[in-house]
Amino acid sequence: MIAKLRIKFIAISTVAVFLVIAALVGLVNSVMYHRTLDSVYQNAEFIAENGGTVPSDHKNFSRDFTDEDVYRIRFFTVKLDESGNITSTDFGRIAMIDEDDLDTFIDEISSNRFSRGHFTYSGSEYAYTSKDTSDGKVIVFLDCTNEFNTNENFRQTSYLFGLVCMLGFVIVVSFYSKRAVEPVIRNMESQKQFITNASHELKTPLAVISANTEVIEMTSGENEWTQSTIRQINRMNKLIADLITISKFGEKDKKELVDVNVTAIVSECANDFETVINNQGKTFEKSIADGVSVKAVDEGVRQIVNILLDNAAKYCDDGGRVALTLDKKTALKGMKLTVSNTYKDGKNIDVSRFFERFYREDESHNSKKAGYGIGLAMAQGYAEEFGGRISVSYKDDAIIFTVTI
Repeated sequence: MIAKLRIKFIAISTVAVFLVIAALVGLVNSVMYHRTLDSVYQNAEFIAENGGTVPSDHKNFSRDFTDEDVYRIRFFTVKLDESGNITSTDFGRIAMIDEDDLDTFIDEISSNRFSRGHFTYSGSEYAYTSKDTSDGKVIVFLDCTNEFNTNENFRQTSYLFGLVCMLGFVIVVSFYSKRAVEPVIRNMESQKQFITNASHELKTPLAVISANTEVIEMTSGENEWTQSTIRQINRMNKLIADLITISKFGEKDKKELVDVNVTAIVSECANDFETVINNQGKTFEKSIADGVSVKAVDEGVRQIVNILLDNAAKYCDDGGRVALTLDKKTALKGMKLTVSNTYKDGKNIDVSRFFERFYREDESHNSKKAGYGIGLAMAQGYAEEFGGRISVSYKDDAIIFTVTI
């Protein structure tokens, strides 16, 4: 139990921190990328506005430049007339591009309806922008490989930094996780200890009451009052036994799991309940596959089936239908047990609370249906002890319980 709580705590904390770090890293990288792109476009537009040249006064560039920085800008320009024909080109500020590459660049921007953009050519990044002039148009192609490489290096570094932070967080949380879940563990252990102690303390007065009732019956004979007292004593004894069973779920000294013939157990339980359900004027449908077996404990599987069938019989509508289906979970092993009952008034019920201990739909606990509301909690405990799970849903006016092991 402690190990499961620690793992759950670490997993939830890790996912939460991962989402935060991923969001921050993504936001920072997005901001850096758009800032880089805006800077490149601003430089290209400044050159285009000056007729495809860099003027001596370069203070209006996107960032502070020295005289040397200006000469590091690599670009070339293409001028077009009003008909879209090339009138002149200038490759003086770039070495890797010449007339032979021009058609590729023109085709690249012709497919884009925007006046600016960027693309990759021969492993280098280029941004372009076009400006209308009095006699046509000037297009500036700016080599922005260095800027994009810097942005890429920042992105990789930020990812690495985020990964290191995640690993560091997991190590720290793993180290302190035991201390973090200790209050929960102490609370659970206290609850278990309380249940165990209270159960043992209740056994003595119940035994005395039972003995006194038997003496009364021996001296005065049986009557409705003594019989009612005995029934309540039996109910209390069963409740005490169930509480002790629930308190032991998750303990280290688990029972050894063996191969259990689920088909035989389910068939036997179904036969026991069939008469009860039919006598209530309800229909009982069953479909039980042959050769279904799981690694479990015989009594535990029997308890799960009995609890679900008893619950279905109690809460099924008058004249309604109870259905039981047993199949193999896979072709070779495992089980899938489904128990359902019609219940038209269940649309507004929170079925997720069914497995809470002492939960009853009638919150006043004055329901005429017998029980204390811990049966489903016991069924869930047994299923989890066997490495399985139990779920509940409401569909087509029916409550459906599904057990997979």
